[in-house]
Amino acid sequence: MQRVIRLANKTGIVAAVALLGLLMAACGGGSTEKTFCVDSKGNTVPVDDYVCVAVDETFRPVFEVLFADFRDRNAKAFVDPLYMPEDSAISLLLRDSVRTVVATRQLTTKEKDYLVGKFNLLAKEAVVAYDAITLITNNASLDTLISKDEIQQIMQGKITDWQQLRHANGQKGKIEIVFDNNGSSTVRYMKDSLCAGQPPKGNLRAATTNEELITYVSKKPNTIGVLGVDWVGNKNDSTRLSFLSDVKIMRVGTKDSDDADDYYQPFQLYIASGSYPLTRGLFITSTDPRTRSMQRNFFFYLTDEPNHNNMGQIMILRFSQLLPYMAVQSHNVVIKRY
Repeated sequence: MQRVIRLANKTGIVAAVALLGLLMAACGGGSTEKTFCVDSKGNTVPVDDYVCVAVDETFRPVFEVLFADFRDRNAKAFVDPLYMPEDSAISLLLRDSVRTVVATRQLTTKEKDYLVGKFNLLAKEAVVAYDAITLITNNASLDTLISKDEIQQIMQGKITDWQQLRHANGQKGKIEIVFDNNGSSTVRYMKDSLCAGQPPKGNLRAATTNEELITYVSKKPNTIGVLGVDWVGNKNDSTRLSFLSDVKIMRVGTKDSDDADDYYQPFQLYIASGSYPLTRGLFITSTDPRTRSMQRNFFFYLTDEPNHNNMGQIMILRFSQLLPYMAVQSHNVVIKRY
């Protein structure tokens, strides 16, 4: 016999996994009943083969590759990714509407306690990779060097004009800062890391997608776009040593300096060495209580627990600008700076 569970639509996003504890109970106790659910596209799929992950949309480029590779390696897997702002993804997890989330922060103690008290669910977390907050500017910009301190002053509303920057090179005009959206993890990074917990100030604009952000900056002088590094990688370059040509990728320094060599672009090497100062971790959090499920297999695929031959980590290294958490070797290469 088959049991089909239809999942509710919550806040405009199909809740892809709901009440899995009840679904597990339906499959347990020696029952021959097979439980199915309906995914976000209306397909009926086996619960144990269903992989629903709410992913911070900042990381959509690399996770499209990772999900495709995981499907190729697991023929039974039904993968149903939900890409959305980070705060929306975590909100779904806290409502038990999804059981796996990829985000740039771990759950707080209060959030973990809430999951235990409300749903009797324990959160399992692991670091997946390291991201670089990347600054892009229009190709007509005369200034591509900026220090972390200058970025902080821009976000606090203390620097508002290009002329106030050390390397303005004669560029004038009001600085416009563009984020991908108001609920973005990049906004939270600036708030927590550079603004002492206060919202960024100044001439700010929120796009609706990362693609829209890049297009806007490419057409609008005096703008600085803020986004995750994987959106600016040159997908035609297998070495991962070049970026998009539509915009300029700013070089960021840990301190104010007149020497251009003290400023770095967000290559994997400079993320690993700490030379690039705007970095953050990327985490996967799962509340799936099952020890055996395709959902749990995806967690292991990304983190290599217990041992999946590091395939998820290798894919991150080869097909993204992110730095995987696993140890990697570096080699001397010549990077042409523009």
